[in-house]
Amino acid sequence: MRLVKYCANGNDFLLYNAFADTPKADYRQYAQKWCARHSGIGADGFVVLTPSQKEHIAYEWIFLNADGSIAEMCGNASRCVGSFAYVEGIAPKEHTFLSLAGEIGIVVDSQNPLLVESMLGEYTFIQQVQEPSLWGEKWYLLDTGVPHLVCLTDTQSHIPESNSPHNTFLRGLRQKYNANVNIAYIQDRKHIVYATYERGVEDITLACGTGAAAVMALAYRFGLVDSQTTITPPSKELLEVRIDSRNVVYLKGAVQRIAVCEVEA
Repeated sequence: MRLVKYCANGNDFLLYNAFADTPKADYRQYAQKWCARHSGIGADGFVVLTPSQKEHIAYEWIFLNADGSIAEMCGNASRCVGSFAYVEGIAPKEHTFLSLAGEIGIVVDSQNPLLVESMLGEYTFIQQVQEPSLWGEKWYLLDTGVPHLVCLTDTQSHIPESNSPHNTFLRGLRQKYNANVNIAYIQDRKHIVYATYERGVEDITLACGTGAAAVMALAYRFGLVDSQTTITPPSKELLEVRIDSRNVVYLKGAVQRIAVCEVEA
């Protein structure tokens, strides 16, 4: 079984071309086994590419978190998959694939360095909620392929890190709203710093593409940033996020092909 490991914005993924695979394969078990940091290869997620019956769709994907749970969408994984599909000859530089969140557009912009942009689709603003916290009491629920709860704080030093003492509070919000939880600080109209407490990981992660999209969408909705902004996650790997006139969100940044791994199924 051939897996290829990719990394983007601080997130790493194991990618598997299942075009010739049996439909009865237990991908949940594969994700749990091979994403394990000590007993496996180690990754944030496991992505399976399968054939599509639609002519304009290059392939479909199954995205699984490291714990084996299925997620509708993952922004940084979409950019890794777009590069993988192009390099493996599955799709051209510009193509569309199908996720549980809908159709995702891909543009492989350059190969040295490898830059990939993904079109996540139109974001949805759901509601404002009140949750008193260190970061503020106004939180906003949005959907950028998966649900995200966002709070804009006025103090950059309050951005939480992995194993934060606030994880119990963040976990409570994650469970209450069944959403990833984001805290963001707007440095100026072109720069945002943020962190995301992610479902399926249950901690602050190095980056979250759909989280960056949610933070950008909210800040732009309130007129606090320009339509194209540089967003910095805990990994410090920069991500360019832009929103067009239709409220469609795009992510663009570097992608790295790390290794090719041969494992026993």
